[in-house]
Order: sequence, then structure tokens, then C-alpha cells
Amino acid sequence: MADLVTAIELDGLRADFDQLLGRDPDGNNADGVGTTIAITRVTSKTRGPINTTTLKYDDPTTIVIYTGPALISPVTFRRDRQEVAGGKAQRIRQYRCVVPWDSGDIHLDDNLEVITSQDPQFVAHGKKLAVSDVMYESEVAARRLTLIDISGTDDNC
Repeated sequence: MADLVTAIELDGLRADFDQLLGRDPDGNNADGVGTTIAITRVTSKTRGPINTTTLKYDDPTTIVIYTGPALISPVTFRRDRQEVAGGKAQRIRQYRCVVPWDSGDIHLDDNLEVITSQDPQFVAHGKKLAVSDVMYESEVAARRLTLIDISGTDDNC
């Protein structure tokens, strides 16, 4: 049975996504323009040690899974979900994210931080996002993720 997509066609699709993301052959933002993200994973489920200076627990240990270009857009085909927690309505916003196909082993609940963006509000409001879905394909040209906003409600964003 013949492949649905040849290796040459798949390389072409990947090159097209790299160009769309503004990625150079080394995997970096080619011109420094666009969105750059960092995806991290908490490696310990417990708090870090207590900091004797601040008298607060340090953050848990994390590792970097991916740093580089991405495309992020809001999910607009449905309204934001409203959940009630502690007697208060919470808005759950979702985003779609496209990263290069070779961006690492991304898992559910990994954290995503926007480092740079052409939308300055995305960075200024300190959005905290978590991976809620990783989509897999047999002929992957780019990795597609679903993200949820875990930074709390801010009606000004």
C-alpha cells in the first residue's frame, strides 16, 4: 500500500509550517518577530523547600520541554465555559497552539508561558496556560495543542 503522503511531501509540509512560524533552519525565530513560548513540566508533586529569607515554600522543580516559536489563537467557535467554584463563577478560556512537529514530548498539564508576542497584552497580563490536549497525527507536520487559561479571571483581558 502506498503512503498517503510521501517523505518529500511531508518535509515540504513541515517546511511550510516552519515558515509560517517564522522558524529558521536551527529552530529559532528567524527574525525575532512573532510569538515565542516556553513549555515546562513540574517534576515533583510536592512544594519545594522552605525559603528562610521569605518564609515561603519555593516553587516545585520544573524542567523545560520546549522553547521556541508558536502560533496561539483563542477558540472562538463556542462561548467560554462558566464553572462555579467556591460559590463564584469562573470563566474557562481555551486556546489553540501550533508548535513545530519536533518540539519535544509535550504532556497534558504541562505549563506554557508566552515570552514574546506581537500582541503585547498577551505578555503584559502574564497569561498562565496549561496543556489540556495534545493532538497526534500519523503524518505530523506540526504539533497542535489545546490550552486552558489557568491565570484566573481578569475581565480586562
